[in-house]
Amino acid sequence: MNMSYFTIVHIMVILVIFLLSMLLLVLSLKIERKLFWSLFFTNILVSTTLCVFLMLVLDKYTKKGILENVTSQRILRNESIVFKGKVRNVGKFTISSCTLSVKLINQPLNKDSLSGEAVFKPSGLSFFSWFLKDDDKDEKPNTVEYKFSVAQNLEKQKSVDFTVNMPYPPYFKNGMNITKLSCY
Repeated sequence: MNMSYFTIVHIMVILVIFLLSMLLLVLSLKIERKLFWSLFFTNILVSTTLCVFLMLVLDKYTKKGILENVTSQRILRNESIVFKGKVRNVGKFTISSCTLSVKLINQPLNKDSLSGEAVFKPSGLSFFSWFLKDDDKDEKPNTVEYKFSVAQNLEKQKSVDFTVNMPYPPYFKNGMNITKLSCY
């Protein structure tokens, strides 16, 4: 994790948690010796958990990025799809990193092609598939997801263009694209 991740708000929250932790440590020193170690470890556990939780909450409200002008173009000659667009930092702090998640969903289900096999695919031991690790080469998943890093150290109120390329499954009939941006 680089230092551009921390904003002044992050640093203030960490400082307050540290000061509260030190205060509790001093107070626990004045208690019986056999209770000190349990209070000490509880203090560390609570402080660390609170710090991690608050960092995640602060990221949600201080680091805001949006997608603009996202277009997709399917390239038939190499069975891929290209996404182009722009990431804009609309927050008041620098964003360390933005990740674009692209989910392609095949939509074979309509009232004409609806059959029992399309809704439910019996597979005998599918409940234990995590244990058996059976790699089925003929399996054609209806959902494919890829993640791409599209921005690094994006300053406030700035934007950056991106282009990402991913394989497009040739068996998809009528695909739908879902894009999601997550920044921290």
